[in-house]
Amino acid sequence: MDRPIIERPMSNLDFPVSREVSLGSMVGLDAEAGLATDEHGHQNGGGGNPILAGMEAPWANDRFFLADSAGLALLATLIGYGSYWYNYVIGDMLEDWLSRTGERKYPSDIESLHLMGGAPLWIPLVWAGCTAVGVMKVLLRLDQYPSFLTEIRAEHADPKESAKVVVCCLASLYSGAALGPEAGLASGGGGLGTVLAELISKLGGASFQRGAEARRRLFVLGGITAAFGSIMPAPWVALMICMECAFAKRDEDGKEMIIWGRRTLFLLGFTASWAFVVRYAVEPIPELPLSGSKFDERYDNWMPVKAILLGAIAAFSALVYFVITAVIKVAFAKIGRVIEARLGVSARIIALCSLAGLITGVLGYCVPLSLTDGKAAMAPTALHAPGLSSVNLLCIALAKTACFGAAAAGGLVGGPFFPVLYIGMVVGELVSRIQGLGFFPAFTVPVVMVAMPGAVFPIPFTMVAFPLSMLKLGPLWCVPVLVGVLTSYTLLVGTGFVRKLAGGAGRG
Repeated sequence: MDRPIIERPMSNLDFPVSREVSLGSMVGLDAEAGLATDEHGHQNGGGGNPILAGMEAPWANDRFFLADSAGLALLATLIGYGSYWYNYVIGDMLEDWLSRTGERKYPSDIESLHLMGGAPLWIPLVWAGCTAVGVMKVLLRLDQYPSFLTEIRAEHADPKESAKVVVCCLASLYSGAALGPEAGLASGGGGLGTVLAELISKLGGASFQRGAEARRRLFVLGGITAAFGSIMPAPWVALMICMECAFAKRDEDGKEMIIWGRRTLFLLGFTASWAFVVRYAVEPIPELPLSGSKFDERYDNWMPVKAILLGAIAAFSALVYFVITAVIKVAFAKIGRVIEARLGVSARIIALCSLAGLITGVLGYCVPLSLTDGKAAMAPTALHAPGLSSVNLLCIALAKTACFGAAAAGGLVGGPFFPVLYIGMVVGELVSRIQGLGFFPAFTVPVVMVAMPGAVFPIPFTMVAFPLSMLKLGPLWCVPVLVGVLTSYTLLVGTGFVRKLAGGAGRG
């Protein structure tokens, strides 16, 4: 049987905590509540009231908490405001040059979304932009970089490396690469958090220096959480994704997980919320429409049963995605080894980025919606889905997968989260067209959109939270979404299928 989640003693235990006589002991509550005390009068848990017995040491009653709160608020403000301009570059500015070089406004004009609806100029421009990214990586000496998942679990972000990732991510996405914005934004948040934590520790004197390492870890998490808080539909989704990514296995089988304490959890919650508030004040995150309002159909108790089938379809789609990207990765790796052996590392970096740009440009011309991170294309795709053929939608899903695989394998900088969400959304629209099962877009799209990435990403409950917030679904619609995500994750990860497949690919 799985053992319960326990808290990992981290930043909340590294700070000095003042010991005072509790109000409970003054009124005789400790004995009744079961807050047993040792010979020094310190509470050590005990029987009685299980809620009070499980309480942690006080953490919001000293100057360290106030300093950290103020620092995280400043961090969230900077990231929330900076996120607007970051997304403006990879959103509005990108769509502007794609529209200017074509004949129609992309992607709002449905005519620009059909097969072969791209502009011929996209091919050389995307290719040139991605080649420039390769040159930038060589000049900045950025070859490999940690993902936000690695930075969350390690609670570490190098400020200099983070700055390089932000610059290269902006350039990659502005060039049209099918990568997500979260990689650059989260890395930048973690790096900025590191700098701010070090500054607070130095200004605070010797007492603050004693908690410098814990503060640094806290602010790295705070910066990443703020980054997600500025792009997610609700701050609790940002907190959820960081929390699920931070879970670490205590044993090899993963039956026991550890996580940070409530001090860190609560501070990250405030940080995500404030980053969301700042970003919302500048520009609200738009609501995602659906082709056919969810209110057109009523919830029925067969939906969770049907969601099992949707979860299986999502798992199969994720498997196809995994195979396509793995094949592309192997091909790029072989090409890279040949180039590096003959011409060196710099040539390999530039050549692979250039090749990824050429593939992206050609596929973008043939299937316009295969370009960009997918985040900005969600609303136009949902709006125009009834006017897109099933063949068009299938080509979009496959081309987007290939574009992402080429961009990731070629060394362009960005994340996988939003591209895979977009692919799942397109697959959900396709599944809604299956006859005889009572499917409709407002049911299949929210389920498959997150069940597909949820089949391999270790954040199943974040996947449930995302459509509930983005699509403003009610509690009843949470049921099929949850069932679909749990089904897909169980089929691929729970059975060990992905691990076996990855092991086979690694040996190949």
